[in-house]
Amino acid sequence: MSVRTELVHKRRDVAQVLLRWRQEASLVEKLAASLLVALLTALAAQIRLQLPFTPVPFTGQVLVVLLSGFLLGRFAPISMGMYLGLGATFGWFSGFQGIAAFTGITSGYLFGFVLAAAIVGHLASSKRVWSLTGISVVMSLGLGAIYLCGASWLCLFWGMSPIQAIALGVIPFILVDVMKLGIAATVARGISSSEVS
Repeated sequence: MSVRTELVHKRRDVAQVLLRWRQEASLVEKLAASLLVALLTALAAQIRLQLPFTPVPFTGQVLVVLLSGFLLGRFAPISMGMYLGLGATFGWFSGFQGIAAFTGITSGYLFGFVLAAAIVGHLASSKRVWSLTGISVVMSLGLGAIYLCGASWLCLFWGMSPIQAIALGVIPFILVDVMKLGIAATVARGISSSEVS
């Protein structure tokens, strides 16, 4: 058996386990997995790079948020809700902020994580077989939701014009977020069915 064939079989096995888990896991197991993903999101939030030309920092959460939809399905927004609730309580948001993050400049992105997880999780649950292109499109919708919420927050609560909000809160992040999306999509493809949609 070749290495490639063995990898395909292992990927198919992982995909079957994940599919079975989504269908057969108890509510407690799904909530526990949601909490684990919320904790991973909190760890990713500590990857932070503040640049002088934008008030919004680069962080690692986007990768976990997008991947959560394919891992948890419709429980992904619950996981991101846990991230927000526990983050407000324990201060694990980027920069170790607590509840104050909900009035800060990045609050829109935090709420966008829940919307993105809901979009990706709902679409990921809608079919069993995904191509890399299909996964990338779904995750792009989730990324767009994060950007929309973040830029809207900058306009509504920080007095920026739409052009300023896009220039400071979206454009600087596109290249890095597309790379994160590529990693998340590749991982999701690796654990999804080996058939092509």
